[in-house]
Amino acid sequence: MSNVPVRRLALFYALYFGVIAIMIAWQAPYFTSLGLSPAEIGWVLGMAGALKVISPMLWGWIGDHMQQRIWIVRLGAILCVASILWLPSVTTFWALALVLCVFSFFWDAILSQFDAVTFEHLGDNGRVWYPRIRGLGSAGFVIAAVVSGYWFEFNPITHWPYVMAALVVVLAVISVSVPGRAVHAEDAAPTQGFGRVVLAPAVLSFLIAAFLIKTSTAPLNVFFTLFAMENGHSQWVAGSLWALGVVIEVVILVFNSQRLARFAPQRLMLVALAVAMLRWPLIAWGIESLPLMIFASMLHGITFGVFHAGAMEFLRQQFPRRQLGRGIALYSTLGFGLANMVGAPISGYLYESGGGELAFMVAAMVATVGFIVLYWQLNRAPQESPAH
Repeated sequence: MSNVPVRRLALFYALYFGVIAIMIAWQAPYFTSLGLSPAEIGWVLGMAGALKVISPMLWGWIGDHMQQRIWIVRLGAILCVASILWLPSVTTFWALALVLCVFSFFWDAILSQFDAVTFEHLGDNGRVWYPRIRGLGSAGFVIAAVVSGYWFEFNPITHWPYVMAALVVVLAVISVSVPGRAVHAEDAAPTQGFGRVVLAPAVLSFLIAAFLIKTSTAPLNVFFTLFAMENGHSQWVAGSLWALGVVIEVVILVFNSQRLARFAPQRLMLVALAVAMLRWPLIAWGIESLPLMIFASMLHGITFGVFHAGAMEFLRQQFPRRQLGRGIALYSTLGFGLANMVGAPISGYLYESGGGELAFMVAAMVATVGFIVLYWQLNRAPQESPAH
């Protein structure tokens, strides 16, 4: 571990998820200030999410055939800067959709490839060290959520695109400092084709469950801040609730990574789905209660943190190193791209027709289906051996 650039890896994650905190916490209030309806907000974010269906797999395929996949990360970060600089100057539905789609095409290429870079550095130590590094990176989300909540308490929401652009510029600079790991001869070619690995029942059920839990998260990512503010909570409280959830995530991932490593990754994901089935109804019917929202926010450490840790370890076990970039990209495509493309517009219509109560109750039903799928596969047959 002495040759692993742990601090630079964690710093990159911190900046990346700091941008995400600013993005998901304040995009709906900003778009509302421009006159967009909840349905229009859902469509704008859904169109941007559609690019996540294409870009991760494209960049993953390129990364798996490069000596240094870190160049994909650096190129993606630079092109994100070029696109996000247009955000402050656009105000109409189609102009916003265009800018966010271009930005998403490159933004979504970054994380899955950087995860692969991290695992290339960590090797077999990834089961314990990936959650720690990823958890330390989540501190960036916490800081950004708290600071932005305080900032927008006293400053207009029109500052949002400028804050976004500034953080993306810093991220691009940080990406240059992270070293890559060249593909070596010992990274043998996989014994099975990529498609055959994907079609294994355990992998298919995992991908379905990942899609469903991320789809169920759409109302949270798109409308939670707006829902909280409409029910009497201030901007600072809304930002702090986002931060609290990630603080718990950091505690779980950083300080309990060895405990998590004792459990099969599928069982970790099953627990996360079960907790999501509880969390979404709590938000739906308890939004006016600050104590309930504090509790619901604390569950984020499980619904996102534990699920993601289990997912990444499952992918590491199932996909050989020469296919890992595409494996992570496929998870990103379904779990973040397709899920957002489907979930954001539907959430917009549900929120417009029945408010946050309806949107979050439907989310709970979606998470329940994901739980059933993964539970059925886990108890159906012994786990397939990974394709290493």
